[in-house]
Amino acid sequence: MLNNLESPAPTLPPAHAGLLEAVRQEAVQMANRLFASQFLVVFELWRQQCCYSSPGITELLGYEADELSLSLFYAAIHPDDLPAVIRASALASEFLQLHGPMPGKDGGDPVPPCFSVDYRLRCRAGHYLHVLRQNFIIAQDAVGHPLATASLFTDITAHKNTVDVRFNLDHPDFAGWLSVRKGKREEDELSSREQEILALILAGETNAEIAKKLFISYFTVKTHRRNIQRKIKSKNVSQRLAHLGAGMV
Repeated sequence: MLNNLESPAPTLPPAHAGLLEAVRQEAVQMANRLFASQFLVVFELWRQQCCYSSPGITELLGYEADELSLSLFYAAIHPDDLPAVIRASALASEFLQLHGPMPGKDGGDPVPPCFSVDYRLRCRAGHYLHVLRQNFIIAQDAVGHPLATASLFTDITAHKNTVDVRFNLDHPDFAGWLSVRKGKREEDELSSREQEILALILAGETNAEIAKKLFISYFTVKTHRRNIQRKIKSKNVSQRLAHLGAGMV
């Protein structure tokens, strides 16, 4: 049975609440088909909250349902893997902004692609599992904006012998675009400092907290944040990467 994290809030539009109820029903059906090495997490993007998790997350990672948040999932990524995970999410986001979803068959509705990335994720006990995370949109509003995304996590520790981070977007044009994109040295590449600050933003840190942690001024953080927004082409960095990163993601 799927754990229900309390989600009703007065700021949630009534139309969205109706769609999220359908999401609950679909998530239950999906969770019932999972293997012992898998768990499902559903994120509601309007408030950037985790609204469901299957029991496997407690069995595999040790976290309880009421602990889950986007910031927890980013904070639990191995620090050596985090920059690559963020970079992969940013590249997938950039591609989707340029190309959009795949056209549906026979003129049907567009099909949102699935974003996959594997990395090391910290358990409550402190050790790491190597997981494959597959993100896909599970609910959209009337104009196609994502309302909720599902993240399917699979424990691949027994099958992954390297520590490299690999990712994919199941769009037929993505591999070709990525090959060209990686071959360019552009001005919109995130610097190492910007990647560090972006990781802290996604972990829920405020500008003041980031400044204190990195021993830089508050205004320097704001400048870096503006540059990150420009390079990722989004004013809301957390929301832009949320449905690719942990809930993103």
